[in-house]
Amino acid sequence: MLNVTLNDAIEAMKGLDCESEIILVDNSDKKFYELMPIAYPVGFIKKHHLKVFRLERPSFTAARMMAAEKASGEYIFCVDSHVLFGHNTLRDSIAFMDSMKHNPQMGFGHPPVRWAHQGDAAVKHTLQYSDLGTPWGQWGPSITRNQKIFWKFMPWIANREWYLNVLKGYGSHAKHFISWGGAEMLQQIKSWMLGYEQWGIMTDPIIHIGPYTPEVVKTGQYKYRTYSDSGTGPHGLGVLIAFYVLGGPVDGLKHAKLSEQRILNRHHIAVNDYWPTAMKYGKEEHEWLMANKKYGYLELLEKKPWNDDSVQNLNVAANG
Repeated sequence: MLNVTLNDAIEAMKGLDCESEIILVDNSDKKFYELMPIAYPVGFIKKHHLKVFRLERPSFTAARMMAAEKASGEYIFCVDSHVLFGHNTLRDSIAFMDSMKHNPQMGFGHPPVRWAHQGDAAVKHTLQYSDLGTPWGQWGPSITRNQKIFWKFMPWIANREWYLNVLKGYGSHAKHFISWGGAEMLQQIKSWMLGYEQWGIMTDPIIHIGPYTPEVVKTGQYKYRTYSDSGTGPHGLGVLIAFYVLGGPVDGLKHAKLSEQRILNRHHIAVNDYWPTAMKYGKEEHEWLMANKKYGYLELLEKKPWNDDSVQNLNVAANG
């Protein structure tokens, strides 16, 4: 699938009017490390449009941070290693970011994403604010115009300098090589707290391949990577770290407890068991966020600035 994604990205880049490159960070285990070069388009490496780096210690957030640091472009466009690009998704996303250069509060842009082979519940793509007051949200409607949104998972596009030097990316998760869970929630709600906006971009979706349904997995024909052994701590520890960094020892714990059953069902960890560990890993970033925030965590959830569309002309042509 990595080979398919790389070649699809190459095709998407052919439609651009600017210089572009693919940054791939390999943080696979030793078994797969020897096989990885099979997936690389060798000719593209020779032209220096595909740059491959190795991260010996597994952690997808640390890998993405390394990619952002190694990149040289004005924008970084983040996708998983098992996706297909939509028609002009990349081109439209760059055009949207160019159109927002006069907006000093611009943070992330989010083209839509569709999940293939995952069932009806996941065909929608935008996470909205939840009545429970937690940043889990619900799957929302398709984007029919460029609009502010609360947050969502990849794909995302951002100004590289802003991402690295202002937002500081995945923060605690990347610094401590934390296992999968909570990373997108952390950096994207963090951007709102710092006073930056997130936008949904009206364009064709990125297609995310998998995870497949349990019925398919039972056949033994397909095994989807769960990231459960990728990084420090158990699968889901990062969710608690995100709650702590964003909300602190009181409000963060309160909202983690509101989501406790969901965390237990999906990640198989109890909040009380791992909250001290979350505080340990998230302490430095939480203190930094409190010193630089525009909105407090609860203030942000109350004011919901993503509901305010009173900004400049939002209509960027999409060729979907």
